Amino acid sequence: MTTRTIAQITEATDERVGPFRIKNALPTRSLKQVDPFLLIHHMQPYRVKPGEELRIPPHPHAGFEVVTYLLEGEFFHRDSKGHDQVARGGDINWMTSGAGIVHSEGPTAEFLQRGGNVELLQVWINLPSQKKNLPASFAHYSGNTLPVVEKGNTRIKVLIGSYDDQSSPVKTQTDMFWYHVNAKAGELVTIAMNNEFSSGLYMLSGEIKLLNQTVKAGQLADMEINGDQLIFSTTEDSSLIVFGGRPIREKVVSYGPFVMNSFEEVQQAIRDYEQGRMGYLEN
Repeated sequence: MTTRTIAQITEATDERVGPFRIKNALPTRSLKQVDPFLLIHHMQPYRVKPGEELRIPPHPHAGFEVVTYLLEGEFFHRDSKGHDQVARGGDINWMTSGAGIVHSEGPTAEFLQRGGNVELLQVWINLPSQKKNLPASFAHYSGNTLPVVEKGNTRIKVLIGSYDDQSSPVKTQTDMFWYHVNAKAGELVTIAMNNEFSSGLYMLSGEIKLLNQTVKAGQLADMEINGDQLIFSTTEDSSLIVFGGRPIREKVVSYGPFVMNSFEEVQQAIRDYEQGRMGYLEN
């Protein structure tokens, strides 16, 4: 087997999305995407005070998939197709925006009333041109349905795709994998992967050595497509996301919540939203 080398290591930037402060791991100034992954936002552990108002009002999406992995807390999802779902720690909400959908999200009213910690990852995954006009859809996956593989002091939760003989129930429009790895200090971790896939890792916490380079919390390592395995060692107790997928290799033209292949398609998506073709959702 051949071990992948590092293309670059980037630092997530501190940004604000609506009322939330997040780490923006992708895109950055030097790394626009890890095809097909377009965006990775990490809402770090945040203590919600009882009575605090935190929600993102209704807004549209079209042309890609939106994945929310809730690490802690309670988060609601409501959309213009009639879905109303609460995710709790360990759960995944998967929305294929396709031809267009309007949704709203945030901590549940009950959670805001009592307060508590919230942490999540939200990822945007591109759709190939032939799937950008799919009817919008939504699926929820409870954390207890996602398989876990334990090797020594390493625990790998299979969020998307397969690892060893364990497969996630999450259904995707393109080929990909996404693992949540928790490992104690001093572990050596090997992740096998398709040699045609792009890949990377994002550090939630801790520190690892990757080919003699250090990757710390809040950093993303983009890997070259030049091998069929990724190997790293943990210098601290670490939590990280290892991800990859089959590159789409198509032109990406984005404008806010719309991701298409041309400016004309973006303009059409804007018209579709303004004319109500993506549905309506009350604030």
